[in-house]
Parts: sequence; structure tokens; C-alpha cells
Amino acid sequence: MKIRLPRPTRAGFTLIELVVVVTIIALLFALTIGGFTYAQRSAARSKTTTTLKAIQSALERYNTEFGEYPEPSNPGDTVSMGNKIYEASGATMLYQALSGDGYNNIKIATTPSGDADPNSNGSLDEGESKSVMLTDMPKEIWVFQENKYYMIDGFGRPFQYTKAVPIDPNGTGGASTALTINPTYDLWSYGEDEENVMARSIDTLTDEQLKQKSVLWIKNW
Repeated sequence: MKIRLPRPTRAGFTLIELVVVVTIIALLFALTIGGFTYAQRSAARSKTTTTLKAIQSALERYNTEFGEYPEPSNPGDTVSMGNKIYEASGATMLYQALSGDGYNNIKIATTPSGDADPNSNGSLDEGESKSVMLTDMPKEIWVFQENKYYMIDGFGRPFQYTKAVPIDPNGTGGASTALTINPTYDLWSYGEDEENVMARSIDTLTDEQLKQKSVLWIKNW
């Protein structure tokens, strides 16, 4: 009499089962990373918006104090951040004008008297404390790079700033071409636009492709 022995049970997964498991894990990972990336972008935009509003308030205080909005002394200066090059004269000027730390990047008619140091050093000297326009400036909104200090947005990039140039309606030698959209100044962050990082604010009025892309910008116009 033959006795049938039970077949050993199969251990492990088939190839199809492994593929299914790996696919599920990959989907879960993608969803997690996607959600994390979205949260990062959202936080960066929120931080940028908050900082931009704080800068605007400080610029109004500067205008009240000095009778005009500040202007960069070295237009055309650039800085390399990441793998991009940005126009940075506005960001260096904003740092000095609002923090009170130095003034050599601000176009001014007369040199401040007293012991104020024209160069920035990351801290306030006794003679600079009276020039502070943005109090309690957190470290997260400025950075030291290439021997200069810059106001940065939530994405870690320099804020962009252009002061309005008055248009001479009588044609007696004043500026004939507007450089800004606002009558005072244009202030913006490129936000999530990583292509047009040297574009000017005024360009968004004439370049249709840039106009569509600039919806990613965080701006005051």
C-alpha cells in the first residue's frame, strides 16, 4: 500500500507578487515625496509673502524717514546661488537700508555723519542702531555670500528690487522710459520660476511667455 506524502508548501513570492509589492511601495513613496515637496513649496511661498510684506512696511518707514525710497548704488551686480546667477544689487541694498548695517550699497546724496561703518559686518554698531527700519530681522531672511549680505526669499534666493524713475512729462531731460510697473518701486521674488531669473519686472508687460510664467512670482504689482 502506497502512502502519499503531502507536498511541501511553497515558500516565498512569485515574480508577479514581487512586482505588485514593489509597485505599491513605489507609489506610496511617490505620494509621500510628492506631498513633502508640495508642503516645502507652500511653506517657501508663505515665508516669501510674509517677508515681502515686512520689507514693504520697512520701505515705507524708510521713505518717511528720508523722503524717498532707497536705490541700489551698484546696479548690475550679480550673485551665484545654487546653479543660477541672479541680479543682486537690490538684495544687497535692501539688507543695508532695512537692517542699518552699512550703507555702501545704497545710492545716497550725502555720506552719513558719525561713526557709522559704510561696510556691512552682520551686526549693528552703536552709530548704526538709529538707521534700523526692520527691527528684529531674523537670520532666515538674509544670507552672507560672496562677501556681501543679501535679503533672500523663502526659496533662498535674493529678492529683486527696482526703484521707479520719474518720467519727465515736459521732455526736459528726465527719464523717458519707465523701469517699473509701480510708480514707487517694484519688489518681487521669482518664486518657483527657475527659468527667468534675470527677468525684470517691466518685462512681464511686454513678453507674453514671461507674463504667463510670472504667475509663479510673488510680487507687489
